[in-house]
Amino acid sequence: MKQKLRLIQRRTVHYLLVVTYWISKFFPVQTKKVVFATYRSDKLVDNFRAVYDELESRELGFQYVFLLKRFPQNLMGQIKYVFHMMRATYELATARYFIIDDYYYPVYVSTLRKGTEVIQLWHACGAFKKFGYSVLDKSYSPDDDYLKMVAIHRNYSKVYVSGEACIAPFAEAFGMDSTRIHPFGVPRTDQLLNRERQVQIEHKLYDQYPEWRSKKLILLAPTFRGNGQTTAHYDQELDFRQFREQLGPDHILLLRMHPFVLNRPVVPAEFSNQIIDMTDYPDINDLMQVADILVTDYSSVIFEFALLKKPIIFLVNDLNSYKEERDFYFPYESFVPGPIVSSFNDVISWIKANQFEPEQIEEFAGRFFTYQDGQATKRIVSHILTGALPDAPMRPEELKTV
Repeated sequence: MKQKLRLIQRRTVHYLLVVTYWISKFFPVQTKKVVFATYRSDKLVDNFRAVYDELESRELGFQYVFLLKRFPQNLMGQIKYVFHMMRATYELATARYFIIDDYYYPVYVSTLRKGTEVIQLWHACGAFKKFGYSVLDKSYSPDDDYLKMVAIHRNYSKVYVSGEACIAPFAEAFGMDSTRIHPFGVPRTDQLLNRERQVQIEHKLYDQYPEWRSKKLILLAPTFRGNGQTTAHYDQELDFRQFREQLGPDHILLLRMHPFVLNRPVVPAEFSNQIIDMTDYPDINDLMQVADILVTDYSSVIFEFALLKKPIIFLVNDLNSYKEERDFYFPYESFVPGPIVSSFNDVISWIKANQFEPEQIEEFAGRFFTYQDGQATKRIVSHILTGALPDAPMRPEELKTV
């Protein structure tokens, strides 16, 4: 009965959006309208902020619509969200460019009108965990009833990824022709490669946390477990006492949980000067720029951090079950550019040993970023607007001489 009710709800929402799109066709496509739409954040951040700033700097006279609204967990919030999606469907039907950074339901309900382009700026760098059509045989996949009703990931006019190695995985995940997937970079990574900005961020954070200047900063940034926002959790045991006793006062652990995770680790007051929860800090790029070592698991944050050429430790104790549930585009054990450990105490041992292989990180970054020049946003915006292809990328050894 519950499953039948859920199916009725889905179909009701779906047909509401189909009808909304059909009615919206009576209104003209507005050739100067650019829409940014996401369910991931209530703010204009990351790729969206970079692209918006670049568009504005070109003074092209665009009018902008921002559909920035997290998907709510409560029933009343979800009912209100249906009306939000109806508005998004109208904006899609009348937009010149409709820019998204993740799955976005209104995009998939109808064939696009001539003159409208959907631009997919996928939120994650690289190609790591499987998603979309790549997980149809996994528990993570949408169910059959949903897939019969909705052709997920349809209607993308252009998709931008970090490098050529990502084209085949994204083509599979989106069920689309690889010729519309462009390895021009990820806009938000331009910040990481901007030395002037890095100095500014260091000053900002060190002014706020002056004790960080002389410490070694370890950034723990894992992904979540579960099938989405409603089931997201993190189960790894973190021994804060061992961290302090083994590494001493010269090391600080910055916790950056995935925003979906509801059961954040609780830091006892006695460790609060050395274990700091930075989950609510607005920009993980800032934290990556000051961190000396990243500790993660299956998070795509490894791609951005690899651009900084700093060590990464992979803390996983559920690799076999994660493969069964989600799986990866490349064999995990040979893919990740750093040691794989199963306990937090092993992480501490690696930090103490400090025996990392920098060339492993450089090779990884070179594999998944066709460009490492800090110009991804300009390249992407130019291609969106004109279809202009960028010049051939410079080799890493050439970049060092620029």
